[in-house]
Amino acid sequence: MTTTVTIGVVPINATYTAVTGTTSGAGTGAKFDVTKTNGVYSTAVESANAGTGYALGDTVTIAGTALGGAAPANNDVVIVTGIGTGGKITGFATSGTGAIGNGIIDTIIDVTGTTGIDNYVFNDKSTDYTVANDLTNKAILVTSALDTTVSFKLENHERVTFTDKATAFDITGTAGDVYALLKAGLGGTVNTTYEGLGIKMEDAGQTSAQVAAVIAGSSVFTTAAGGSDYASFVNFVYTNVVGTAPTPAQALPYVTQLATGATTEGAMLAAAAHITTFQQTIGLVGVAPATTGVLSTSGIDYIPA
Repeated sequence: MTTTVTIGVVPINATYTAVTGTTSGAGTGAKFDVTKTNGVYSTAVESANAGTGYALGDTVTIAGTALGGAAPANNDVVIVTGIGTGGKITGFATSGTGAIGNGIIDTIIDVTGTTGIDNYVFNDKSTDYTVANDLTNKAILVTSALDTTVSFKLENHERVTFTDKATAFDITGTAGDVYALLKAGLGGTVNTTYEGLGIKMEDAGQTSAQVAAVIAGSSVFTTAAGGSDYASFVNFVYTNVVGTAPTPAQALPYVTQLATGATTEGAMLAAAAHITTFQQTIGLVGVAPATTGVLSTSGIDYIPA
């Protein structure tokens, strides 16, 4: 794991389309698309708007204020080197330097994680920060709410911990698995303390079925299900997963499997929690064409055990 601290102006990279400028000659109508990357301009004349009346050597000055900077310091100057019929611009050279940032000095702490589960610990309350998951770059972005010029880029990290709670982004891993087990087993809003206990168990090497067995065997489950018999178990889990209670005919095969020892409550709960449509419903995975569920953005809150 490596940490890099960068103090400076954060580059503002953007593309400005159909911008115009002031010409030194008689030409008019040319429009340009300008892409600015770390202060370097890349300029292209729009084929449908190459203008008329331009002459070799003419200059077109695009004001820096139109490109996120200042004039004249950040002007983009186009020098006409080729003309076509009617004085259209067919070739040109450019000069100019774009504004790199917004002038505000920012501090970015970039921490690179490992191939395993990486957790970054903040010795402050979660309300002192904003947290976002950058799926494209596989990084958790954490910005101080007290000083917005200070931010953390936690690359290849799965979790962040504050003094009052933690948030997990291993949605398709341990945190997501425990979340699904609790939703299928207990329904309703996932208890953050239970989520933390389940994460601790799976991090220590216990399987999904083993965690499911603990949930199914708990007094909390028995109370919520209204009994400890197989019928109560099946009815409760089926309702949590499907959204409606099973008919006697629908429940019978599952009750029979449990009664005959063909499976266990833990194994059945684990299997139910991994049904794709259920995981889509609770936001762990996306519904096509989406590739990720809503929890990939918000993360899963839990109280570390």
